[in-house]
Amino acid sequence: MKIQQTIDGLKDLGFTEYEARIYLSLLRSHPSNGNTIAVQSGVPTPKVYETLRKMQEREVVFAVAGGDKGNQMRYSPLPYDDLLSRSKKAFLGNVDFLQNALTEIAAMSDTNWTELFVINGYAAVMEAVRSAVTESKTDIIMSLWSQELDFLYEALMDAHQRGVSIVTLTFDQAVHVPWRNFKHHHADLIRARHAGELNLVLDKEKTIIFQSSDERPHAVVSRHPVTIKTTLNYIRHDIYVNRIVEDFGEVMTQRYGSGLEGLINDF
Repeated sequence: MKIQQTIDGLKDLGFTEYEARIYLSLLRSHPSNGNTIAVQSGVPTPKVYETLRKMQEREVVFAVAGGDKGNQMRYSPLPYDDLLSRSKKAFLGNVDFLQNALTEIAAMSDTNWTELFVINGYAAVMEAVRSAVTESKTDIIMSLWSQELDFLYEALMDAHQRGVSIVTLTFDQAVHVPWRNFKHHHADLIRARHAGELNLVLDKEKTIIFQSSDERPHAVVSRHPVTIKTTLNYIRHDIYVNRIVEDFGEVMTQRYGSGLEGLINDF
């Protein structure tokens, strides 16, 4: 017989260890007096009567007077069917209460709260980015290095074939892809500014900002409207500037230098 598992089950219903042992003792033999209960249950005699009193208050044990020994107090348990039925009703009632209460509390929650967390490690971040690309539904805009683009190429291609609108900006070299891609103006100063950088906005609902050049590569993932809008504008403006540099390169380099240092070093 699985006595200890039964005791553990009763404890899940709110019984203490002593209460569970006493209840099982009474199920086996009742009505019983305190001494008999102590022997059969293994509960220390000084604790038996204190525990019985508490069980009487909860109406899982009942006192029975009389019997062969006159007025000696003996005890009987609440039938187990009644105990389980009562526990089931209490549990289901609590579930119904929590369903209503939690629904009300959730309705009062701050709807401006959004997902925000950090992912550490290059491999872990790149897997998270690939997974996010795979789950994208409408549009992707990102700036990154060709190394990361190579890693994400298959996932991006699948998204493109699903009809997801994709725009990318690569920091180091021109790449041939079936979606719109822009190449960043190349200069040592610019390369240093964007080292290890990857910025991604998916479906205008989620942003991932990754920095891999640190000793501890990490990314911030957010669904907050502010981070989404700021990251989206950052990538867009970077594309705008690089299109201007490409279209008016001679004028730009004459004015700011071949590496645009006169512009970049301004602040």
